[in-house]
Amino acid sequence: MKARQINGQIVQYKRLPNTYTKSDGSVILNFRKADTATLEAEGFYDVVKPPYNPLTQTKGGLYFDAENSIVTYDVTDVDFSQEVDIIGEDGEPTGETEKRYKIADVKSSKIAEIKSKAGKLLQPTDWQVVRKMERDIDIDADVATERADILAEADRLEAEVNAKKSYKTVLQYNVQFFPSEIDI
Repeated sequence: MKARQINGQIVQYKRLPNTYTKSDGSVILNFRKADTATLEAEGFYDVVKPPYNPLTQTKGGLYFDAENSIVTYDVTDVDFSQEVDIIGEDGEPTGETEKRYKIADVKSSKIAEIKSKAGKLLQPTDWQVVRKMERDIDIDADVATERADILAEADRLEAEVNAKKSYKTVLQYNVQFFPSEIDI
């Protein structure tokens, strides 16, 4: 992808025009296939997308990096220790502050995700548990083992989440039951 600055604005081009009219009125044919020097002479530069984690970083607007002759984005880490004013019922600040990003909130969300995934894994065999309760018919041994494994894994994942000490590490925690060898 290429971009150039026009009247102070960065304009991106997914595809360059085949013909291009220069400011002096001359035309460049096969402009799409022009070499880098020709493109840069006309103000067209590569758009470089820096590595970026949307969970923990924000991406700014496009800008021209003259030192590197590219168009790129600023990437900034989110300040998870940020404090905000508490607003009272009257709509005015109370003079007290609290953390904007509360670790308890994100932990609660991750634990809810773990419980939801565990519930989905248990659901296909729930009928055997109901059958045991209603008619006292035993749960198949392999099903009981599988359910115990799922519940133990859910407990392990929940303990991992609760052991995390920062908002960022909890936010980045990937809830995955029984990862395959490929995932490890």
